[in-house]
Amino acid sequence: MTTVNESLRRRGVTGLVMALMVGLIPTLSLIAPAHGQEDPPAQDSAGSTAVTAPTSFGRSAKPVSQQAQPAVSDYSPDEEVLSYWTPERLASATPYTPESASASMAAASPAQVPQDPGSGSSSSSTDPDGRIEPVAPQPQGGAAAQPRIQGKLFFNGYGFDNSYCSASVVNTPTKRVVITAGHCVYDQQHGWMKNIVFVPDYNVNGSDPDPVGIWTARSLRTFDTWIANNQDVANDVGFVTLNDGGDVNQPVAQAVGAYGLAWGGSHEFQSTIFGYPSNLTNPDGRYASHSCQDSTTSSVPPGFQDTMVSVDSCNFGPGASGGPWLYRYDATTELGYVRSVTSLWFQVTGQNWAPYFSENVKKMLDETTWD
Repeated sequence: MTTVNESLRRRGVTGLVMALMVGLIPTLSLIAPAHGQEDPPAQDSAGSTAVTAPTSFGRSAKPVSQQAQPAVSDYSPDEEVLSYWTPERLASATPYTPESASASMAAASPAQVPQDPGSGSSSSSTDPDGRIEPVAPQPQGGAAAQPRIQGKLFFNGYGFDNSYCSASVVNTPTKRVVITAGHCVYDQQHGWMKNIVFVPDYNVNGSDPDPVGIWTARSLRTFDTWIANNQDVANDVGFVTLNDGGDVNQPVAQAVGAYGLAWGGSHEFQSTIFGYPSNLTNPDGRYASHSCQDSTTSSVPPGFQDTMVSVDSCNFGPGASGGPWLYRYDATTELGYVRSVTSLWFQVTGQNWAPYFSENVKKMLDETTWD
């Protein structure tokens, strides 16, 4: 791995600083775009693309029709993908660290936005403009089931080892969708991730690392603007539609529950964040999830142009990518509303950034109905 100092010396750049994109690359080269690099073509900020989830076993990433499809009766698990993910491969997977990202950073501290842009509502309100309600898991054997909504998203790609991000189930009519970061489903250099599985509440330290089983991916979806430009961190959001699976072969939200979704309104709200940050210990974040509570604010990450949601105290490093930022999380019911997902980590300060969820995120979620 090239260090930032070596990278800067080669480019003749001094006085710049280092940052880490959570689960994206271990060190970001802090330079402007290379000479002659053209800006990507303009994209519809609300547009998204879905593909069939590619595998190493003969299934390629083919576009999913945007039109309503006949009812699908077969959501059977992908047995070849399940067989690939042995307990040993799951345990040895590393935080996703592609080589494709670069960013320009000009200061050690992010630029703060003096006033929350919001959506026309009062800046004193933390309420979103809209929301989808969460749902508890279905009872199992007549008894209430424990919610296990957040977990690990495992995959491998093109030329790098088995990897993982963080993810969580979000409530949809199909009860089969998880939300994560865009860079956990698509990388501009390598394309769509393959052999994806979701393991709710993955914990190597427990008696059963996958306490409710494993779900295989059926399709992947992310914003077209993210596909065109992996520096468009304001749209670093992705969805994965899953086959039925787990220990009792059912839709994931029925088995583990699902968070709601919240969008619009203020950038500022009290947030509970979950993920698998590999830089944290006690427990080791590679093998068990962490949570953090912090008040969000709006700021522009160093080297980027978009205003994002940020927290100062969580210090969630690689592996936490895609983990949910929950609004109105109830520790008793273990339910809440996903209002963003982890995207960036600034190692020097421990700050994290996440995309601001506009109504476009809700529109993209609606489109998963036919995935």
